[in-house]
Order: sequence, then structure tokens, then C-alpha cells
Amino acid sequence: MNLKKSLFRIIGRQGRFKWGDNYLAGIYAVPSEAPKGSRICRLNSRKLVRALHLLSTPERIFAQLALYNPDVFELHEQKMLNPIPYVHPLQGHPLAAGLELLPVKGTSLIAEEIGLKHATVVVTYGDGERQRVPHPYLGDLLLYIQPQGSVPYAVNWTVKLSAMDFDEVARGSLKSLAKQKEDREKARLRHALEDAYYHSAGIRTVRVSRDLLDPVLVANLDLLYGYHDREISLEDNLLEDFSQDVGDCVATGRPVASVALTYGQRWGRRDLFLTKIYKDIWERKLQVSLFDPILIDHPLVTDAPDVLQVYGSLFAGLPK
Repeated sequence: MNLKKSLFRIIGRQGRFKWGDNYLAGIYAVPSEAPKGSRICRLNSRKLVRALHLLSTPERIFAQLALYNPDVFELHEQKMLNPIPYVHPLQGHPLAAGLELLPVKGTSLIAEEIGLKHATVVVTYGDGERQRVPHPYLGDLLLYIQPQGSVPYAVNWTVKLSAMDFDEVARGSLKSLAKQKEDREKARLRHALEDAYYHSAGIRTVRVSRDLLDPVLVANLDLLYGYHDREISLEDNLLEDFSQDVGDCVATGRPVASVALTYGQRWGRRDLFLTKIYKDIWERKLQVSLFDPILIDHPLVTDAPDVLQVYGSLFAGLPK
């Protein structure tokens, strides 16, 4: 990685960010920017009205889980951890008007306090002066949340494939015991840095990994997300009647595909009625289990825990 090039790219995109700007990820999900071996993904979001730039399959999975929560009103991926003290990430957002928000401490000072050698890069200025400056670290997913009737807050998700991956840099690679020990210490300090950075502003950091989530839930979220932003060119009254009939069908234990077939035969565009079923589930208008396969030609399961209750702790802020 060209650290100097990435420094200017990250600072250029995020150094002067303020609410109302279009958010630009510190790293784009393109081969020329993403780390080697990344499983990049651009995820179009109807809620955010933009594409998210995600660098791994677990990031995609957890971005979908975050966006499924109606209390999450914004999400910043590949977010810069500012090397110098800076305003709280919510500062300037209309929903946070009047709140007393703590600033972040800055990673340079935190690194010094915990004994981490901060990443740096040599920059040459116009007058020829060369200076070593701190290179910003990036977080994975920063969620902005406002439960109904409450004030907004932020939660930082740091994402890995496995919970054990938090314990060691490049875990699983062939390495000596000395290198393994060194990489474990690197991982410990890096996570301590991020945790302290956000904690200084009253923001909780949560470690999330792919093995934390039920595999059926992961498949269902991916299925539903594929339909969530599709346009349905049918009249609202017709769609309301359809949703009502689908709800009745679920309540009586009948396959909902039969309703889509009936409406499709009468009005055409059966694919749009099928899309409406998936969108209603995604938007939590149709309460069915996401811990069981969503098979619309079979009765849908309804007697299961709510996803956002099961994983509610992931969205919780710091205790007051």
C-alpha cells in the first residue's frame, strides 16, 4: 500500500466532512484501493441513498443487519479515526442539535498512552520541507442510532470473520512463535486504540464476527436485501390490499405465493407482487421468523424471537 497516496485520499474525503455532505468512505470497494485479498462489495442502500463500500463478506453481513434496524438512521463505513482531537461524529447533525457531545481524543495521543507505535508517513511540503505525520486508521462500521422517543447516539462495530481473529493479526498464517506473539500484541494494541478513541467521546465499540450470527438469518437478510430497493410500479391502494391479504394468509398458515399468483393473474406482473412480500418482511410490516428459511411456497414461520431482540445488545450504547 502506498501510505502517502492513501493519506491524501482519506484526508481529502473525510478530513473536512460535515453533516449535509455526501459521505465518502475512506477506502472504496475497488481493487485499486482495497487491501489485497479483500472480498469487496458495493451495497446500494435505499435508506442511505448511496452505495456502501465494504471490504469483506462479514462487513456486508453486518451492514445488512444494521440497515435492517429501523432505529439506525445512518451508517459510515471505512470511517477515519482522527489522529488529532476532533468533534464527536454526531456533531452538527440536525438530530443532535442541543446535545452536549464529547470530542474524540485523537489516535496520536492514545497511541502514546498505550504504547502503540502509530502508523506514520513522510510528507514533502511545497517548500521542500519533509515531515513525518500520523497516518489515520480506519474503522469498519459506525452506526448512528435513534430509538423512538430517545436521543441519537453512535455505536462502533469492528468486524471480523471469527471471534478468534480479534486476538491476532493475520491469524492462521504460517509464522514462528515469536512472530505469533508479536502479531497478538499488535492486535491487542490496535483494538485498544480504537476502543479508547471512541470511548473518549462516549461511544461504545462492539466486536462482531460472522460466527456470532445464525447462518439462516444471514441467508435471509441477504435475500431480503436484494429486494429492499426495487421499485414497484403498482398503485398504492392495490399494494395495500395485497399486503392485507398476505398478512391474512400468514396468520392462517397458508403459503403466501398463492396470493401473489392470484394477484398476478388478475393484474399482471406477478414478480412485483413477489417483491412486495419480501419488501414487507424487510420493512418489518410482515412479522415472520428470520431464523427459519423464508420459503413463500410453504407456510411462513411466525413463532420465533425477533432478530432485533436477540441481537439487541449489539446496538446498545454506553451505559449512562
